[in-house]
Amino acid sequence: MIPDGAVLIENDRIRKVGRRREISDQYLETVDAGGKIICPGFIDLQVNGGGGALLTEDANYESVCRMAEAHSSFGTTSFLPTVMTAHERQICSALRAASEAVRKGTGTATVLGSHLEGPFINRKKKGIHDERYMLSPSIETFSSFYEASEGTLRLLTLAPELPASLPLVEHAVMKGVTVSIGHTTASFLEVQQAVNAGASVATHIFNAMEGLSSREPGTVGAILSIEKVRAGLVADGIHVHPKSMKVCIQAKGIENVFLVTDAMSPVGTSMTSFRLGDKEINVRDGGLYASDGTIAGSMLTMNTAVRIINELADLPLQQAIAMATINPATAICIDQQKGSLEAGKDADLVVCDEKLNVRKVLVKGGLVHEA
Repeated sequence: MIPDGAVLIENDRIRKVGRRREISDQYLETVDAGGKIICPGFIDLQVNGGGGALLTEDANYESVCRMAEAHSSFGTTSFLPTVMTAHERQICSALRAASEAVRKGTGTATVLGSHLEGPFINRKKKGIHDERYMLSPSIETFSSFYEASEGTLRLLTLAPELPASLPLVEHAVMKGVTVSIGHTTASFLEVQQAVNAGASVATHIFNAMEGLSSREPGTVGAILSIEKVRAGLVADGIHVHPKSMKVCIQAKGIENVFLVTDAMSPVGTSMTSFRLGDKEINVRDGGLYASDGTIAGSMLTMNTAVRIINELADLPLQQAIAMATINPATAICIDQQKGSLEAGKDADLVVCDEKLNVRKVLVKGGLVHEA
């Protein structure tokens, strides 16, 4: 923390960070933070939708831009549009849309690539994913998805207990894709084997995975105890109990847990329902639910996730912010470029108050949102 701090931006990069008196603003254009907090832009590695758009269903560039605009107003400056389980043609279309957004930009939040959450997941832990389109892990099928993404696929979620999953993990990592363990019944041993093959992340810990028990640590126990695994956490107060959040942070250490929203299309809108495949999803009590009660993503925004983890897990604000900035950046190996206010990094900044109400958002030095 730097009291009375300032950030000097040159072009799209941070040039210097320090006390205001150390950074002359003579002859420079100044954005006044008004005494509020200046923190790095939030990075969200799991965004299904927002602004009324849902990537898997809409699968076009315009939808990705709507998602970016909606989430940038809540402090997200970089994100991975996330493709859920669907027909292979639909998945490829969604990956192409995300790739187009990488190339062209969105005018607001930066698209870092895409997150493919399925179809290589376990039916027993499907959550809201469509069972009809789940596939066995296959390098050939993955390669068709990777080609559709034009090499911008950044994160792959899979269930490591499925046949042929380990060769796929090794292949994906070789291609520069981070592999995440999720929607899985994997035992401790199966998780360990996946980690040995190159998996390094866990998708929304506690949700859609085998729990910890006395004689079999299960997926959760493996994630909590294997140091090489970084855990994504949906901190909306619905997906995970506050005490479980604290257990996760205590077991993994702050630096190995990152916040995700798992957000759906209603974020940033007044929508009360939407369609996901053949299911109707309804907004209820701050959450999203199918007719059978299955949780279907979230209404969460990153600034709210930081506030919730700060309050419910009793964390210092600086540590809570790290879980939405440098931690996700490190998880997908972009921490040399983003995630903290340091000279040479992208000028992605959020100005907010202590309750995480967002006032201004800058992406690569440009103002994209002002409350």
